[in-house]
Amino acid sequence: MVQQMMPMDIQGNRETVAGNKKQIKHIGKLKEDNSNVAIIFRTVPEEPTHCLVIGPKFLDDTNHNAFMRALESQEAQQSFELGSYLTRTSFPDGTNMLAFLHQGNFMKKMPTKNIMVTHGTGADGQVSLDELNKLIAKERGVKLSELSVEDPTPKQTEDAEKKTSAAKKASTKK
Repeated sequence: MVQQMMPMDIQGNRETVAGNKKQIKHIGKLKEDNSNVAIIFRTVPEEPTHCLVIGPKFLDDTNHNAFMRALESQEAQQSFELGSYLTRTSFPDGTNMLAFLHQGNFMKKMPTKNIMVTHGTGADGQVSLDELNKLIAKERGVKLSELSVEDPTPKQTEDAEKKTSAAKKASTKK
């Protein structure tokens, strides 16, 4: 039996490749030059029209690979903000990822209108981050300014101060 070869269909191959592409959250491109970025926080407190991004290409090979594994992990993909997950993640040397990215000046604040979020193939799989944030805020029934992750530090500081104050009062009563 002679098996007949079917001619390659370019469109079919594109669809196959597109179908096999893994959909990854928290990634985008700069509108100005198409550079790849990872979106660490979609909004910044008190600046809802700005976000924090990094260009993974600026990390050394070891940290780049570890960062990409973290980005593609199930936990990161389920996280509302990538930065929240990175606070609990370390590079191979044990350094906290978010702290390293912040202290190493890898994170850049950018206007959300300058970032295209890529969530599929072609132009249909892209949306401007500012528009995506508006959609998310509407879906959650909150203002755009309420999307940013709140810094837990002020609450922790307030709680610590209350405990310290209560301990001082208790020790002076003895």
